[in-house]
Amino acid sequence: MGSSVFHLVDLDRVIFDTAKFVAALTSEIHLTQPELGGMLSEQFEAAYRKEETFFLLRYLRQTRGDEWFEALVGAVVEKYGAEAFILPGARERFMNAETDGVTPSKGIITYGDDIDQRLKLRLIGLDRVPTYVTETPDKAKLLHTWQLPDGRFQLPAEFGGGIVSTLTLEDDKLRAFDDLPSGVLGVWITHYGDARARLEERGTQNVLIARDLNESTNLFREALTL
Repeated sequence: MGSSVFHLVDLDRVIFDTAKFVAALTSEIHLTQPELGGMLSEQFEAAYRKEETFFLLRYLRQTRGDEWFEALVGAVVEKYGAEAFILPGARERFMNAETDGVTPSKGIITYGDDIDQRLKLRLIGLDRVPTYVTETPDKAKLLHTWQLPDGRFQLPAEFGGGIVSTLTLEDDKLRAFDDLPSGVLGVWITHYGDARARLEERGTQNVLIARDLNESTNLFREALTL
């Protein structure tokens, strides 16, 4: 019988240091194509400031080809090491989350290109953790579709397909928590100094604030068992 709580964790900027990875990629490009490297970096950051997504990895694969892209990633990993791109608390959180015939109690939920997201997971050694790639960044809306008439949640097959009473959602984008269903506890992973004011201005309910997964884990321990 599965746990009554299932923990959903975003990938980019929560588990994987996407900003550092993109900076490393664009810096490598900048060595031979300064204008392109600068343009890609600015486009990526501009999209994030608007809570949108510029799929940089997909753009590079499509415009330069898989062989060129794989060589670029290889050069970055050789220079920095893959461990440079995993954020605090992620390794500890998923240390025992790989499943082999065992019902999971936590998993990764991520919006993005499937190939790119799974590449990031392989780089940091978390590719065996149960993962659900969404087609929408508005995760709260997705969670509504999982909720049953009695308030519990039917998990998708990627997470074992069981039924749980409570979900937690850790994400770096505030829009992910808009209109959270009852029975979901959110944690906004952010370094914004005015994070609490932003939550209140948006009217977001049932969301805590943490700087990383280590802090988030400590928050959960007050009310939940990880």
